[in-house]
Amino acid sequence: MTMSIRNKVGVFLCLALFAQASQVLARDGEPRLENAASTAVGLGIEVSHGDYGVGANATLVKLPLSVFLYPLNKVDITIGVPLLYLSSKSDSGVVVTNSGGTGRGRGANRSPTAAIAATTVQASGVGDVNMTTGWTLLQDGEKTHKARATFYVKVPSGDLDRGLGTGTVEAGPGFSVSKWLGNVQLFGEGAYIFQNSKSDYPGRNYASYLGGVGIQATERLFVSVLAKGSSSRSEGAEAQAEGQIKLNFMQSRRISWEIYGSVGFTDANHDFSGGMMMIYQF
Repeated sequence: MTMSIRNKVGVFLCLALFAQASQVLARDGEPRLENAASTAVGLGIEVSHGDYGVGANATLVKLPLSVFLYPLNKVDITIGVPLLYLSSKSDSGVVVTNSGGTGRGRGANRSPTAAIAATTVQASGVGDVNMTTGWTLLQDGEKTHKARATFYVKVPSGDLDRGLGTGTVEAGPGFSVSKWLGNVQLFGEGAYIFQNSKSDYPGRNYASYLGGVGIQATERLFVSVLAKGSSSRSEGAEAQAEGQIKLNFMQSRRISWEIYGSVGFTDANHDFSGGMMMIYQF
């Protein structure tokens, strides 16, 4: 995908607005549950594709299983377990990262010619398992915004040799803020993640970010448009940057749906992706 096409799609994402239910948080990856709910489970499917600057022709199919726990007042825990199918050129060095797409790791300094000449290989299995714990410091009010401290941990359960994970441990603190202004919600977050390094994946510490806006259209519909990315996650790799649009629909008191699409802006990202998830509140 050329940069001109990416920019056009990015502009389209910023102009297209849909809608969502007020119980669902207009923020990447974390639904806002009803006060009565203490547990929720999400199951979905996501497909992404990218060349990553080396003709990788990589397609990732992801079946994310998420568990959302609210064990204490103001405390939330999110656990993600992804099931993966990855098809890519054998010498492209593509590995699945925790950002929901894929990024170059193994043999990241190989030339584009070598990647194009390689055969296509497929791999499937469990990816890297991750957990985020959040603590709400301030609630959204007339004179205050919502503020939340987070801590993220990722364990290397994915097979690095087959590109299903980075083989590295990641952990670090973060902070998020959000504010409702009538039917509009502004939100943003940042984190600094510490990461160890492997011989086949020279991981490095990185800063990640997310920010966007959501509009409440009806009681059941809401849309968020956001940008997210990070600094370089491995030696020789570019920073990540992508735009995303997400539609949330509250089908009933217990069932909600997320539908989303995104476009990448650097070679560290997929070219495009799309997916959906059903969340069931207990």
